Amino acid sequence: MDINVIYKEDCLTGLGRIPDGIVDLVFTDPPYYQNRAGNLTGLKNHKDVITEFKFDGFASEEEYLGFMEKVIREMYRVCKDGASGYMWCGDDYVSFLNRIVERAGFQFRKVIHWHKTNPFPAISTRKMFANSMEMCIHFSKGSPKAWNFKTVNEMHNFIESPVCMGAERMKHETQKPLRVCTPYIEISSDPGDIVLDPFMGSGTTAIASMMLGRRFIGFEMEDRYCSIIKERFCRYLEKNPGIPEGGSPRLIEE
Repeated sequence: MDINVIYKEDCLTGLGRIPDGIVDLVFTDPPYYQNRAGNLTGLKNHKDVITEFKFDGFASEEEYLGFMEKVIREMYRVCKDGASGYMWCGDDYVSFLNRIVERAGFQFRKVIHWHKTNPFPAISTRKMFANSMEMCIHFSKGSPKAWNFKTVNEMHNFIESPVCMGAERMKHETQKPLRVCTPYIEISSDPGDIVLDPFMGSGTTAIASMMLGRRFIGFEMEDRYCSIIKERFCRYLEKNPGIPEGGSPRLIEE
């Protein structure tokens, strides 16, 4: 298994090729299994706000949770003792996924809350509050080996940031800002460590890992997201000449 590579393949297939116990940190944003309104097209003045979308391709809740259990068990197998993990999830499924995390053998540590300061606006006819919060489950395989303590005020389980805007924003519906990802990768891994993301999406975990001197392994199936990843790798190398820790980033599509 090569390092600093994103493989264009199903994550369960890819995870099966990773040897036991080589990963230092998991940081991932899997599908949420949420049904969100797909007809909110009239709000043209919110181009920098993430729009809402439909189900993530699962026929049922049972199918979704069964798939996630397989992925999480594979994550446990490939992690070193002392590895940490961060997994974003929809608020409706925090408790379900937390139980799966613990059944796999991980220890639950905390739920992190990201407050989006520019969420998709509430629509009066829906009679619901704006969805301005996302959650991330923090877990570990035993006691965390890496714990790079920052200032007291930076060690909260709450982070506030707008969704991706401007030059960082790519054509990905749920892209996480680097500002939301880098603090946790820096706290829970050391330079040279291997960071795994089974659901690379727009490649944010890979970019954040290189910025922090970490190495990465990841998987992504969608053609449109793989195109975004290649574009982001090119941009990163243009702005950061030289070879990153672990070698130049690649996307392998064969």
